[in-house]
Amino acid sequence: MQIKMIGIDLDGTLLTKNKVMTSVSRQALEKAIQAGVEVVPVTGRPYTGVPADVLEIPGIRYVITSNGANTYDCGSGKVLRKKHLPHALTRQILEQAAGEDVIREIFLKGVGYHDLRTQGMLEARFSVAPPILAYINRSRKIVPDFEGLLSDATAHVENISLMFPTQEARDEVLQKLNSMGKHEKNMPLQILKPWKTDLEITHVQADKWLALKDLGERLGITADEIMALGDGDNDRPMLREAGYSVAMGNAPDFVKESADFCTLDNEHDGAAAAILAVLEGNVEMKKVRD
Repeated sequence: MQIKMIGIDLDGTLLTKNKVMTSVSRQALEKAIQAGVEVVPVTGRPYTGVPADVLEIPGIRYVITSNGANTYDCGSGKVLRKKHLPHALTRQILEQAAGEDVIREIFLKGVGYHDLRTQGMLEARFSVAPPILAYINRSRKIVPDFEGLLSDATAHVENISLMFPTQEARDEVLQKLNSMGKHEKNMPLQILKPWKTDLEITHVQADKWLALKDLGERLGITADEIMALGDGDNDRPMLREAGYSVAMGNAPDFVKESADFCTLDNEHDGAAAAILAVLEGNVEMKKVRD
């Protein structure tokens, strides 16, 4: 099988738990690029949250962000594909999660936005995880409220991130959002569960695989020629549909079941091992499905 494009998730896949890319992983990406493979970071992060050392790798030109909401051509600075939530729908969703104990963020124009209350809650939640807090502080801006952003007709919302104090609180809001979808058949909504107490909400076509496939078509690359690597719920579409897919060893079982193969975890350069297996054919991975 000839692989011409690699779509690679960041958190839990390319990056370690400390949110860094190891030299081994970088070298694997560079080797793929030198072999003529298009390497594309595909992440739930907004554009400002993509690590600079990833974007600075020579040969990485395209980046897919906010779970597939935006596809960037870093060379020209253009957004090639965008699938955003209309402001009216964004307001409805935020109203369903209006509690003072709920962390609410929106991604817009490649930046995450939240208010001072949310900043304080995030600092408390991730005080034991400095790398995550550093990422948040780098990629977010504080605003008094969302209304100023939601009154701007020139840009719409890429992603809504909601974090709840308990899984029960999350599931209560999830039920409300699902009910909204049943009553509004044309509502363009996709709901992801990145963590047991969290939700991420995007346009139904803000999907990592749809974005990756679209980019492939622009570059003359077929689905069978695309390799996908990931570890989360938002990675499952590209793991199911790509011609060659690899789940990380740290992925939950339901994600692994979506992939062709399983590699090592992200603390042991699993992504690098998978890429080298494709390029050199001398690294073994566990077969997941036929």
